[in-house]
Amino acid sequence: MTGIFPSNEDMVVEILLRLPAKSLTRFKLVCKHWLSLISAQQFCYLHTLRHPKPQPSLILRTHTSHYFYFNPVPNNHKLIPYSFTIPNSKILNSCNGLLLLQSVHPVEYHVYNSTTKQSRKISLADNSEDFTNVMGLTLAFDPSKSPHYKIVCVRAKMKPPSAHERHCRIEVYNSQSLTWRLCLEPLVAPIGANFSSGVHCNNVIHWDNYPRAHLYYNISKNVIGNLPHARVPWHGGGGGAASHCQLQESDGRLYHFIIVSHLGDKSIAVYELQEDYSQWLLKYHDEVGRLPGRSRIFGYIKGDEGQTCTMITHVPGKITLYSFLDKRSEELVDLTNQPFYREDSVQFDSRDVFQFGETLAPV
Repeated sequence: MTGIFPSNEDMVVEILLRLPAKSLTRFKLVCKHWLSLISAQQFCYLHTLRHPKPQPSLILRTHTSHYFYFNPVPNNHKLIPYSFTIPNSKILNSCNGLLLLQSVHPVEYHVYNSTTKQSRKISLADNSEDFTNVMGLTLAFDPSKSPHYKIVCVRAKMKPPSAHERHCRIEVYNSQSLTWRLCLEPLVAPIGANFSSGVHCNNVIHWDNYPRAHLYYNISKNVIGNLPHARVPWHGGGGGAASHCQLQESDGRLYHFIIVSHLGDKSIAVYELQEDYSQWLLKYHDEVGRLPGRSRIFGYIKGDEGQTCTMITHVPGKITLYSFLDKRSEELVDLTNQPFYREDSVQFDSRDVFQFGETLAPV
């Protein structure tokens, strides 16, 4: 089979490196030589660096803990049942094609590549200083800069020192050295601080704690801080209140979404964080009228300026695509016939939506 290619193996490798990850998983079946080439760790590293931003799709988790794969790009939108090779697992978070899973009975953590089905068990660092309460783990992976990933773990003492604060510390796992390191002296965090849904962007982990100040940890600089507050826009000049807020990374920038409610009408505000972390810039604020029941934001697709800029949203019974440029809303999926559908209730929460992209990145 390899005889149809030039004898120069470097040329064969160069051709294979240009192909998408999903195609390469099938090409492993062509012959043993291709299986060896494509499975080699060095090839996987090179392919990952060559394809740092895979086409994003979504993995959704229902309130019944069932998972579905959803691609918002093709015309034929379907929810496809999704499962892992690691049993009894749930997704903690995702980052550029890799998933961080937690399994139960016993509790274990795995970094999982859904494209290659490879996984690595991650054992937490030994803890002998009473920081036994795991508050959250977040995956940090940027294949445009490195084929290696990190995991940020926030731990707290089981007994808070007061009713308003708790003592925490941050540990970071490095997949290159396969070791944990303690990164900061114990820090004081508000008792209600949420570290379970971190968002990675440019080697910084951001935690959504609205209406409290959002926290962040800069892995490179080893510093923790507060994000600036985003001013909630007035709805139609007549007031309004934030009914839903969340953070998301898109194309290397951090975005903050706020759904504003006023007398039954709703609007969506999209902010972009300045690179120096000084302020949020309001990018869009569109009035979308009355939405049935609660509403959730699944994802933000930032395209070229003036060409495309869309948001995937969810209201009870449907998944929709909203365009900020032409103010058009399009229904993508009708959920009313799904077994998990519940009338007047969202079927997926924003914290149960995970971005996914195909990658050969080794774990």
